[in-house]
Amino acid sequence: MALTPGGPASWKAFELVFHPWLRRKVAGIHLAGLPPEGSLSLGDPDPARRDPSREPRLTGDSMNLEKASIPLILVGNHVSWFDGFLLREVQRRLRPRSILRTVMLSSELRWNPVLRSLGGTGFDPARPISIRGVIRTLRSVRDHDRRRRGLVVSFFPQGRIYPSFRRPLGFAAGVEIVARTLAPCRVMGVGIHLEPGNRVAPSAFVHGSPPRFVDAQTALDVERLEGDVADALDRVHHHLAVHGERGPDRWPSEATAVLDPPPPSGGRFPGTPGGPGQSSESTS
Repeated sequence: MALTPGGPASWKAFELVFHPWLRRKVAGIHLAGLPPEGSLSLGDPDPARRDPSREPRLTGDSMNLEKASIPLILVGNHVSWFDGFLLREVQRRLRPRSILRTVMLSSELRWNPVLRSLGGTGFDPARPISIRGVIRTLRSVRDHDRRRRGLVVSFFPQGRIYPSFRRPLGFAAGVEIVARTLAPCRVMGVGIHLEPGNRVAPSAFVHGSPPRFVDAQTALDVERLEGDVADALDRVHHHLAVHGERGPDRWPSEATAVLDPPPPSGGRFPGTPGGPGQSSESTS
């Protein structure tokens, strides 16, 4: 029987070979800011706005929330070749049984057809109409598999690779179209940063942000979503600025932990001359 593109079995077969290679290329993958597993299964987190008629019903083995899950869109900044696989690690934590579809350039799929078996869904930025094919594919996966496993979509709205300190990040509006198509759904911004530190292979730092709910009455604000990702990146940068090469060791052990925000403009980092923990003698 053919494997479902982006399904758990497809990923399992691929990662038997890929994970040993990835461990040689990336020193470590450090996750933070993620919601607890299972908390992204149902609809609007605000009880005052929840409409039970628009949310999946729980029947039978109703304790398995994943069977009633609505689509989840993971939106990240694009900083490296590894980014799609880093969002895969986020999906593994949040919705491990779901199908993962990654919106990507059609040109990438042509030179690496393996990506199609992993759920790669291509479009051509030079042909805006090609987004219709992406929408049809995602709708089909949602409609035919939602009750069994659910759908997770990874999306990089910058369209090309930029350093994580770029501001503004420059998110394109295509993610809003995808969210509107899959609504009701949740959209979670994810900040991605790679840092070489004191090892040859870089370490990957991935920080999530509070998910946003989208439905027919609640549109996705792309500017705010971009702000979510920028805030997550600022927290990662601050952590590394404080701890330096010890950043991986000082990373929280729980993926649900939220890093501290950076100091106010003009503030000093702990441990720097004149900063918290430094006496006046040490700055003279």
